[in-house]
Amino acid sequence: MADTCGTSTCSWQNFANLIDYIKLNLGASTNTFEFTDEEMTDIIKEHTLPLFSKYNPLIRYYRMTYSENCITENPTYIYQFKNFCYQIMKINNIIPTSSVEDLNMFYSQALRTNMQDVTEMLMNMNYLHMSNIAVAPHTWRFFAPDKIEITRTTDSITFSQDFIVDVACIHPDPTTVNPDLYVYLRDLALADIMIYIGRIRSKFENFSSPYGEVQVASRSWIDEGNQLRRDTIESMKNLPPDDFIFFLN
Repeated sequence: MADTCGTSTCSWQNFANLIDYIKLNLGASTNTFEFTDEEMTDIIKEHTLPLFSKYNPLIRYYRMTYSENCITENPTYIYQFKNFCYQIMKINNIIPTSSVEDLNMFYSQALRTNMQDVTEMLMNMNYLHMSNIAVAPHTWRFFAPDKIEITRTTDSITFSQDFIVDVACIHPDPTTVNPDLYVYLRDLALADIMIYIGRIRSKFENFSSPYGEVQVASRSWIDEGNQLRRDTIESMKNLPPDDFIFFLN
């Protein structure tokens, strides 16, 4: 099951919303900016979203199959992501397909019985966990941008050729960001634009006008932007981790 590129339907979470927020906070009605809307969007894509994703990545799951994704077997197995439209930062975990299918079966049984036999379900899940420990694990390495090198630690046990990959990706745009965390992306975007504009204006600390010399407060924009970025990152570091449950359809 290769991941499709579906996104959130939050119509208000988009680049236009981010640009409007930045302009509002930087006094768009009285300031002329050094960047167009398109240039600010490019900055957010290239710099803000990767930084945000470092602390709150986009989690996706991808089914690796031997027939479709394995591109070489010697001396180790090399798998490649295909038709996967996200930029991968790292691989969080590799999950045997059998484990996902067994977990789905246990959850389905629990739902059919309206959770009346919780003890039996917990015993089954505990057995599954113990059986997975008994199986020799994979050793693997991720090679950016889209390959995994994978081997078995014990040759005597059959290699599990198909598996599920838990992938941490860069958000491609604001629509994939959790609405509860959108405020952090918004503040990071504001901080980045403040810093970039401040650096450009710092080359012109003052200039003459018919009314005398005009001082450009570029340094304050850089300092405020850096402080906002530090505060936002610190807040994101303190966010509790999410718990993901993956169901295989």
